[in-house]
Formats: sequence, structure tokens, C-alpha cells
Amino acid sequence: MSLRNEPDSWQLSSTEHYLPISHQGTTAGFLKEEYAAEITKLLNDETMLKKALKLACIDLVKQSGGDPSQVKVMIKKYLKMVEIPKYGTKAIAILLKERQQELDLGEREFVKFCDSFKLLPSELSKIYAGGNIDDSFISPLSRILGVSKSRLFEIRDGSEEREI
Repeated sequence: MSLRNEPDSWQLSSTEHYLPISHQGTTAGFLKEEYAAEITKLLNDETMLKKALKLACIDLVKQSGGDPSQVKVMIKKYLKMVEIPKYGTKAIAILLKERQQELDLGEREFVKFCDSFKLLPSELSKIYAGGNIDDSFISPLSRILGVSKSRLFEIRDGSEEREI
């Protein structure tokens, strides 16, 4: 500490322990000790699943007598199929399903819940089917999902190329 009671440039600010995490021998970052094991397990599981997907695609191409260069295209196709949409009506439908699970409601109960917020059952069905969401239903959806109207407009009108 200096004479003017100004803090020193370098200080020890925490007693938390961080562990280095590495990928193929190179340090990629540091994680809190309590999370390190679980996060590295998840990352390794993801790597293993991607390898399994690649092997499955190679087998499919071989069995069908296709061109081995098709493997990368197939992998991208299958990953795109399981990707959770970030924008559009499908993204809002997923948010609704998640909300239903949070509330622990069955289908009928959730329809009644949404109807009580002025989201008609026919409109709910239309959303689940991927139809367009009219502006007049953004307010009820906002209250049902606990998300701001502006955020719902962003989700509804956004494009897949944009990042959140």
C-alpha cells in the first residue's frame, strides 16, 4: 500500500483454486476446481459423440456405395437436424415446451394456462406447427414465457445466420 492509501498495482484477490484445462497438450484456459472435472467430462463426451457420428456416416456411405467425400456433408446435415433453433417460430415453440415442463403441466393444462393469458388454443397449435406469429400474440407470449416483448420480436424475426 502506498503512503496515500492507494491500492497497490498487484494484489491477491481470491483464495479460489483454478485448474488448467488443456486440449491435446495445449492449455486452453482455467476452471474453478469445483467445475473442472464435470466440464472436461462433457467436452470429452462431445468429442466422442462427434467421432461416433463420423464413423456412422462413413459406414452409411460405404454400405450405400457412395462417395467418401459425402461424409462431411452428411455430418453437417445430421448436426443441422438436431440443432436447436435460435430464431423463428420453432424457437418460440421450444420456449413454450420448456415453460410447460417448468410448470409441470400436461398438454390440456398448459393449453388452459396459455388461454388464461389470451393465447388462443388455435394460435398455440399454429405456433407448434411452425406458422407465423401475429404481433397481437407477442404480449401474451411475453407474459407466458417471462421474456420481454422486444426479446420475443428478436427471436421471432431473427435469422439463423445471426448470433444471439
